[in-house]
Order: sequence, then structure tokens, then C-alpha cells
Amino acid sequence: MLSLSIIDVKDFMGKLLKTDTFDAFELHSFCLHNYAVFEINKLPDEPVVLWAKLRPYAFEMVKGNKLPSYMKVVLARPKNEDTMFLNIVFDEGKITITSGMGQKVFSMDKSIYRSWNEYIIEFLQKKGIAFINQMEGN
Repeated sequence: MLSLSIIDVKDFMGKLLKTDTFDAFELHSFCLHNYAVFEINKLPDEPVVLWAKLRPYAFEMVKGNKLPSYMKVVLARPKNEDTMFLNIVFDEGKITITSGMGQKVFSMDKSIYRSWNEYIIEFLQKKGIAFINQMEGN
């Protein structure tokens, strides 16, 4: 598992909600606690819904003078029959990103999982997103 803490929360939120940085990812779910609880979930049998399509709605729910108390965005990338997840959680003014993987068939081979974690790190670095890897040294 990958666990990253985002250093510049404001910059990251701008990239997530105002730019096309994450637009190529599929949206799995979005949850926001603000003045109400908002949830957006992709229907299991529906075709792909990209973050690009729902990002403007998420931005409209978040924008304003008061920060949300909690927000979780789960983005996905399918690969063959597996799905890799990017979990983004904003809580208590901090952003944590964790990785995940849903496998159709159990396997002891973790190379796909390691490749996904490496991809996330490279992706964030290329996009100029600074983070601290919470798992280093473990």
C-alpha cells in the first residue's frame, strides 16, 4: 500500500478541482461533507465516467469561503481485469493519498500493485505535486 501526505493542500486542491490534472482517471466515487453531505457514485453497470465530466460539479460544491470538513475522491484505472484505485482524502485540513487494487483473481504476484504505486509517484512528481511518502522506511 502507498500512503502519501500532500504538502501543499491549496495547490493540490486547485489541480484536482480546477485543472485537467486528474481528468483521464475514471471516477469511482466522490463524497463531500460541507453544509450537507454530497455523494456521487458511479453505477456498476454504467460505462466509464471520467473525472473530467464530474469535476465541474465537484468544484461547484466545494467552492466558497468555508473549507469542507471532509472530502474523499476515489479515482480508478482499469488494467485488464484488475482495477487500480487512487484514494484522495481531505480531512482536518490535510490530504492523504493511498493506493488500492481490486483483483478479479487472487494472485501472490504483486508486480502489478508495485507498478501502480510507482506510476502514482511518477505521476504526482510530473504534475509538480509535492508529497511525503508515509510508507518509506517501513
